Amino acid sequence: MSIQEAVDSYETAMQHCDNLIEIHRAPDKGQGRRTTETSINRGTIVLAVAAWQAFIQDIAMVLRDELVAEAKNAPGARLLADAIDQWKIVFEVALKDFSTPNPDNSRNLLKRVGFDPQPHWTWTQSGGRGNASITVEPKHVRKVIFQWIRVRNDVAHGHSTITSLPILGAVRDPDSSAGLIAAPTLRLDDAIACVRFFRSVTRLTAEGAAGLLGEPIPTWKNLPSHALGLHVSNLTD
Repeated sequence: MSIQEAVDSYETAMQHCDNLIEIHRAPDKGQGRRTTETSINRGTIVLAVAAWQAFIQDIAMVLRDELVAEAKNAPGARLLADAIDQWKIVFEVALKDFSTPNPDNSRNLLKRVGFDPQPHWTWTQSGGRGNASITVEPKHVRKVIFQWIRVRNDVAHGHSTITSLPILGAVRDPDSSAGLIAAPTLRLDDAIACVRFFRSVTRLTAEGAAGLLGEPIPTWKNLPSHALGLHVSNLTD
């Protein structure tokens, strides 16, 4: 597998998120529509996080294969053979156990194969109407990933309410009631923001890994734009 193939697999997985968003946007207003829409939003976020997890695993496997190939060609490879075989066993266990793709776990897995993705998680984006552009830094990206993982966990564990977090539109909406802020619902805009955000971070991670390996920058059917999903000022320390 190459970095390009990992990106291609990710794009295929994310098509399911796009499909769910299109279903939500359909004009049907039948009975039970609001409940169905909430379920669609929940499902979209779960799938977006799952695609991110699978992508990190794919990148780790690409880098593993390169590391093993380099070790075999290195001087003294005969002495390294047994050590590499043992390392591969330990790595496969870590790969299998990778089930919560938060920033720390993702970084730890990829650093096992010589790649730190987090310095690549930065970009400049609009600051909103009338505001200067803002620089998104790795610390901001880390916080947003942690928050989407928390939402994913709430959904996956069957919680009827979602943790109140700044990434959710209902929490930032000045017109939201105190009750809605405390127990926000998942809106279509939340699902879209989640999908766009993870595509942004996936793009940057893929480009960083490709650079490390000397591979061309991966191409996309639709190149993801960079989007944090909220202003960095909403992310309190």
